[in-house]
Amino acid sequence: MSLKETIRRVLKEELNTNFFLRRVDLNKVRKILPVNAKDVYHQTKSYGLFKFELTLRAVEVILWNEYKLGWEDLPESEEIEFVTKVSDLLEEDIKLLYHKYSE
Repeated sequence: MSLKETIRRVLKEELNTNFFLRRVDLNKVRKILPVNAKDVYHQTKSYGLFKFELTLRAVEVILWNEYKLGWEDLPESEEIEFVTKVSDLLEEDIKLLYHKYSE
């Protein structure tokens, strides 16, 4: 097993909400939200889905760009929980983007 594979395995075993909190800077998420807003708006059918999907994309971009971790490397339930919390924290920013494209 290569070093990279070993590191991935260890990270998978240790992943939890604290993993996300330590690695995902909310300011970076806030900055990335507008990048995908238009596409996500046209791909979703409701504000709730838009809010979640937009935040999910931003979190996954950060994890990939900084740690080379893709969605398949992350525990699904913890990621969903984290993304839901972050989307609630950034709701005002997300609402502005949603209304920008719904007009």
